[in-house]
Amino acid sequence: MRKYFIWAILLLMTTSTFCQQKELSQSLTKTDYLQKSKKQKTAAWSLLGGGFALGVGAIILDVSSDWTKSETPYLVAIYTGCASMIGSIPLFIASARNKRKAMNVSTYFEILQDPLPANIGISVHRTANVSLKFNF
Repeated sequence: MRKYFIWAILLLMTTSTFCQQKELSQSLTKTDYLQKSKKQKTAAWSLLGGGFALGVGAIILDVSSDWTKSETPYLVAIYTGCASMIGSIPLFIASARNKRKAMNVSTYFEILQDPLPANIGISVHRTANVSLKFNF
């Protein structure tokens, strides 16, 4: 009996794991992609500007300081500024990709004829479809 119970549990787990989704995920529209692109570009410019200001400021303070002792906070600030400037590159790339996606999204309306089974055979029914097309 215990063996049948374990098999039933495993069967139920696999059927729930590999089934189709019940709800379709909502796709993003053109305005969503443009807004996402704008926010990413703003964050990228902030990282680039802040990293540049931090790095240049630390370099100026390090040059004007006494060189006989090691100034670790300045080095940490320089490396943090450089890392911030390098970290802005993926955001610029993602922003450009989202802007390209927004420009390639097109929505159109069409009426399709779908064959559906009926009581006397197969009949053709017209259905209205709204489609969202991505050109990648």
